Amino acid sequence: MPVNSFPFAVRLIGFNQQETDIFDATFALDQGKGYGYFRLAEDNLQDPDLYIANGEDLRALVAVSDLRPSDVRPVLLVGTPDITLPYARVERPIRWQRLFEALDALIEKRADTLARLEASDVILVPERRRRNRVDIDLTDPVAYEGLRTELPHGGAVLLIDKTPAFRDFVAEFMARYQVEVLWAKGESEAEDACVRQRVSVVLINTSVSDIDPFRLCQTVKTARPHDKTSVIFLVSKSGDYDVEMGRKAGVDGFLTKPVASHHFISALKKFMHLPR
Repeated sequence: MPVNSFPFAVRLIGFNQQETDIFDATFALDQGKGYGYFRLAEDNLQDPDLYIANGEDLRALVAVSDLRPSDVRPVLLVGTPDITLPYARVERPIRWQRLFEALDALIEKRADTLARLEASDVILVPERRRRNRVDIDLTDPVAYEGLRTELPHGGAVLLIDKTPAFRDFVAEFMARYQVEVLWAKGESEAEDACVRQRVSVVLINTSVSDIDPFRLCQTVKTARPHDKTSVIFLVSKSGDYDVEMGRKAGVDGFLTKPVASHHFISALKKFMHLPR
């Protein structure tokens, strides 16, 4: 079964910083069958190809349950959970060769599933399925209220960029969802656009000269205080994004350029209601 040779994106769930650093270092060694894996940064809005979760952390198991893993986006548990779950698993302490073998097997099964779906012209839509569930609510009440907040309806997408080609791509792509796309070349234009009308999501190309993207984020979020405006940075590579500065400024996440269309629309759906 042919499998794409590019590295696969992994989202880690429930691991501490020391464990995360070990994953990063081990992924960098290019182990496995040559597929390659890399960890998505926490604030990276790209959808992962698969998840790796700490099977001995209850909060991680609750998060996995909410994500509804499938053969298309599978999960690998590390350690032995206190309850029986229908997911692939490796024991602790981690034997890295076995972990990579498990990852490779999941990727091959994923590729086979995608090939069969493509051959049958099935449109892949996430669905709720009856299965074992970690039915425990560990969410902080304040965070829970945030989760219940309805996504904005009817707002525009504002793009801060100086490249007409990218602006035209975004405008054409969003036309199918009947979403207006505004364009600004700099900070003053962006602020004026947010004052004039409701903007649900602001996309800031951090490579644009003469702007401070973190300051601009704060500016557009306060332009219409009663509107919920989300800000996404478009960065050249993950290492260009300063996590601490981003969180202080209120940035909602980032995507690395070039952005694949399915990652782009998936990110937008996290912050605004889009018609089907």
